[in-house]
Amino acid sequence: MRIFVVIGFLLLFVNLYGQQQIQGRISTDGISLSDVNIQNLSSQAVSFTDKNGYYVINAKPKDELRFTYVGMDTISILIEDVTTILNLKMQPKVEELDEVVLTEKVSKQKRLAMNYFTDVTIVNTSFGYISPANTAYHLKVIDGSEFIPGAEVLNSIASRRSGIRVMTYLDNNGVSVRTLFLRGMGSVGNVSPALFEVDGNIFIDPPVWLDVSLIQRVAIIPGVQAVWRFGAIASGGVVIINTKNGVHGLREENSLKRYDQARLRNNYVNERILSDIDKVENLPTYMKSINSSISLKEALNIYEGYSVLFSSSPHFYIDSYNLFYEKFGKKAADAVIKSCFTRFKNNSVWLKALAYYYESQNRFEKAHNLYEKIFILRPDYTQSYLDISRSYRNLDNPEASISLLARHEYLIEEGYFNSKTDEFETLIRKETENLILSNSLLNAQGIESEISNTRLVFEWNDSEAEFNLQFVNPNNQYFNWNHTLENIPDRIREEKKLGFSIKDFDVDESLLGKWQVNATYFGNKQLTPTYLKATIYRNYNSVRQTKETKVFRLDVNGTNQQLFGFNVIKELYKSK
Repeated sequence: MRIFVVIGFLLLFVNLYGQQQIQGRISTDGISLSDVNIQNLSSQAVSFTDKNGYYVINAKPKDELRFTYVGMDTISILIEDVTTILNLKMQPKVEELDEVVLTEKVSKQKRLAMNYFTDVTIVNTSFGYISPANTAYHLKVIDGSEFIPGAEVLNSIASRRSGIRVMTYLDNNGVSVRTLFLRGMGSVGNVSPALFEVDGNIFIDPPVWLDVSLIQRVAIIPGVQAVWRFGAIASGGVVIINTKNGVHGLREENSLKRYDQARLRNNYVNERILSDIDKVENLPTYMKSINSSISLKEALNIYEGYSVLFSSSPHFYIDSYNLFYEKFGKKAADAVIKSCFTRFKNNSVWLKALAYYYESQNRFEKAHNLYEKIFILRPDYTQSYLDISRSYRNLDNPEASISLLARHEYLIEEGYFNSKTDEFETLIRKETENLILSNSLLNAQGIESEISNTRLVFEWNDSEAEFNLQFVNPNNQYFNWNHTLENIPDRIREEKKLGFSIKDFDVDESLLGKWQVNATYFGNKQLTPTYLKATIYRNYNSVRQTKETKVFRLDVNGTNQQLFGFNVIKELYKSK
């Protein structure tokens, strides 16, 4: 494959990019902050904001900038190849100091209990509190906020971390049992299923009766370590589940205040959601003008007029392309892109936005050409491999698709990538298994997989984008996933370190009816829109699997807006 020829060469030079100038404005509540300290942790270069809050500093891709100011939370941001502007809003540092006790020596277990409600990596077990920070083995922890209310418990756990599969086996009485198996155990016939501990109670059979909305936290303990704690019965590993009804953490009066009672009992959507009609009213003037044109000639005149004002704004050309495509067809839209493509042909962020639109229009050859360009620009980004692989699949070339995924795994093993995450590894695993299933190779490979009725995959072109996704179930109850520095700084750092901007969600048949997906946009540290791609898989992992791609332009800050709805229905047909 021709793209492999240059992979090794490119990866050797990913850290040899030249310096680039980063600039922006720093504020808090709309007020400029002067004398903010900006330090490049790689080069040790230092800069400060002026009286108007503006700063300039040099950095290379993968350098880390740290922004510090007395009384404000420190912000750390990894620089990417396209980073030139970073406008930041700093938040006041809030330190709760209810009581200071100088004479008491707090034990490690008590400290973990005290931090249980604020540290989502801490799990309560029958033998004490544990977290990845104080265990010598690889402990996987899943926070309850990752689960979609109404989903089935086993599928929910398996979908959130790699190496966990829902499978069916025969017990000693010949009864078919559906449960979880953990990675690294060989074939199903030679291993034990996972053992379960729910709020300190041991269960051999999986707790399929458990409502995922009641789960506070889940921990996965691998087999060897589990046997040391639980005996031979745990040779298949242990799944520890803390529920919200269980007794966990140090439940003192002040600790109870940490619970978000609204999330537990009153998570109903009551706010006004920005409709499609409202979104049209908030479009930029150039989009409204082109949209209201009554002929191609008039639209081109409007476009030419605005292109003088927006000549340095790639999003203007991408928006115009999509408008011309919807109103006047491929030929007119392609002419718009051809006239301006040189303005952003080396910018992976804008190339990806255009590729999103090509995919949503089933123009897979054009999308593939752009993904190849992005791969050349970003050979050290893990998602470059996933994007190319899925693009080959769109072109009905499954052999090339699976070859790319295998190549990605090989490069990880050879150390070409710094590290890997459970979440992205899970995405790769899902893609590989689904690819094999769709090509009737399941029996040959010995891979089993559960059917998830609907799978939603979200991707965004700009890694600096901050937003909230809201999933509203048929009962009008919502589940939020926040992609913001305030809520998930470690994940965002990992995304930029490894190079991926993707999140998936599984919705099974446990709650049937009409679902709605909304989004609230919080900006991307510059005055440009972010493009969000949503891929909706229906009948996922079955022979009836279909997919639909939608693209959304996010630019209205702080307002919850409708994205799309989908139906979860009971399917009578299941793949074997």
